[in-house]
Amino acid sequence: MMDKLVKYFRNGFSDRLIFLSFPLGITAAVFLNQLITLTGIKEIFTAYSERVQSQMFLYPLFTGIVLYGIITPVVEEIAFRQILFGRLKIYMATGAAAIFSSIIFGIYHGNFIQFIYACIFGLMLSFLYWRFNCVFASIFAHSAANIFVYINASTGGIKYLSTVSGELISVVISGILTFAMLKKVYDSRPKKRHIIKKLPIFPQRWE
Repeated sequence: MMDKLVKYFRNGFSDRLIFLSFPLGITAAVFLNQLITLTGIKEIFTAYSERVQSQMFLYPLFTGIVLYGIITPVVEEIAFRQILFGRLKIYMATGAAAIFSSIIFGIYHGNFIQFIYACIFGLMLSFLYWRFNCVFASIFAHSAANIFVYINASTGGIKYLSTVSGELISVVISGILTFAMLKKVYDSRPKKRHIIKKLPIFPQRWE
């Protein structure tokens, strides 16, 4: 068992691009949050904003970072990416497994706005898990996104992001950066099947 874990860690971290998951998580979170804000959906679901704010400030900053930035991403990525997505892609196309598991991930969040955010973000997390064959890739992105959003909301952080011009500019910049990093990660994927066979816990072939 320990040998398998060591091999899993070694294979996962052998590709240094896995650390690109950190900035990718942040830019994707900014892009999706700002895009949802610009659509005006949050104004329709005012109860959502009030509930999220009350929950967000329920804990001290450090406790919130540990809870939302470490514990939550680890538990959710193991459950939704490694277990759910990881098993589904054995029995169906990888893309279909990613979509289905992301929808379940969205429903799990319990409200319409977070459903939209979690579905789209979940697709990216599934892609990272698929690409790097390691749950740490999706954990890194999820953790970075949660920590950035939590600190920014709790401390008042980058106030410019809350202005109309800030929302527009940040959507464009974060969108460009997100898709550029996704393309970089995708284009660098292994091409030869014999490389894939060395990777455990991810039996589905690359497509």
